[in-house]
Amino acid sequence: MVKVLVVEDEDTTRLMLERRLSWAGYRVRAASSADEATTVLDGVFEPDVVVTDMFMPGGSGLSLVHALREHPSCADLPVIFLSGRALPGDVAAGRSLGATYLAKPCSLADLARAIDEAAGTTTDELEDVVRRRLGDVAGVEEEAERALTARLLRTFVASAPIGMAAVERAVTAADAAALEAAAHRLAGGAATLGADALAATLRSLEERARAGEVAGVDAVRLTAEHLDRTCRVFTELAEELEDDVLVPDEVSPAV
Repeated sequence: MVKVLVVEDEDTTRLMLERRLSWAGYRVRAASSADEATTVLDGVFEPDVVVTDMFMPGGSGLSLVHALREHPSCADLPVIFLSGRALPGDVAAGRSLGATYLAKPCSLADLARAIDEAAGTTTDELEDVVRRRLGDVAGVEEEAERALTARLLRTFVASAPIGMAAVERAVTAADAAALEAAAHRLAGGAATLGADALAATLRSLEERARAGEVAGVDAVRLTAEHLDRTCRVFTELAEELEDDVLVPDEVSPAV
């Protein structure tokens, strides 16, 4: 699991970043200033990536990066700047220090992509992709939003066997029109909830059926297996949302 240090002086923004990145599958520690971030880095938390505001009272993100580059254990630590008002010179200065720059506001997907690229990881795991898509489609900070997202996940899981049975019946009957309709319905729900690979598989069945070609047994079996795996992930995430459990942070001493 990629570890991320978030440095942000504004309380609401810091909490939002901490919670949404945690729910997206990262292990997160947050600091409210450059000085606090430096303290955290001194043996308290060893991040893989630092995400920091560029302008903060008491020490800018640029000064923090300068300090990191002089720190023996952090000289090569990847840094991502978040800022809504950086001038071109500020952006150039950050990039000269090897940092990435993202303008506020940015989507969770864009931030996750930047973090993963900086950490040298990929985002093709189903659970990670779903978490990040849901973080953009429906916020996970408020109880009502968590409950709604959990219901959406469970609704898909409950209807999936019916949808898959319709796909299988259409293939058995060599009914291309019925296959197109059944695959289309399943693909729409999968795409909305972030299961992009499953949606692409179903879209392929749909497009072939639209052209009059009915998928073979092997293609349907693989689709069913993919759907089953997606439903397991959806169920686990729904349970997590219902229990209000975020990805736990590491237990560390108070600073």
